[in-house]
Amino acid sequence: MERIRAALPAELEPLALEDRFLVSLVGFHVTGGRLGRLPLVPFSQLNARTYVSWRGEPAVFFLGARVTACGLPGRLLGAPYRQARLRVRGGLLRAPGLGVSVRFRVGGRADPGTLGRHELGLVENDGLRSFRIRRGEAEWRRAELSEPARAEFLVALGVEPRGEPQLVCAARTQFDASLPERLGRPRSG
Repeated sequence: MERIRAALPAELEPLALEDRFLVSLVGFHVTGGRLGRLPLVPFSQLNARTYVSWRGEPAVFFLGARVTACGLPGRLLGAPYRQARLRVRGGLLRAPGLGVSVRFRVGGRADPGTLGRHELGLVENDGLRSFRIRRGEAEWRRAELSEPARAEFLVALGVEPRGEPQLVCAARTQFDASLPERLGRPRSG
């Protein structure tokens, strides 16, 4: 928990989910949607995130967000995206320059628990910013590693993974997010 706390802005508190302090890697491929009035060009995204409390509300804090080149226009709207080579497809999440490789086999139905229910997202981009997330239905599945996972991206962000990862995935879903709004000043140092 102390490593998670050190990676957070001072105004956020780590939040235990099911009696554990979790960090997750989330990879997905965007195939449609809009950025303001403009249609989105397909891109892939990888998020490293943890779970926090903000003014008494549970939230997801994005420790890092990486996108392929076509996702970079989101920066114009306040998203703290950085570019990376990513590959997201059935059974694979790979970001070679970030030291991420997760190969998996999809299993039976699963309940993602509280992981898939947070509606408040927080990012640090020239100060703390918040946005609201609305998710569509998803058919969640258990997944099992088909080879040992690599997650050096988390270590680079100051968080050391421990224990066996628990994997869930969905083949498709829909979501909508509001534009990030500034909540506080940038932290110094």
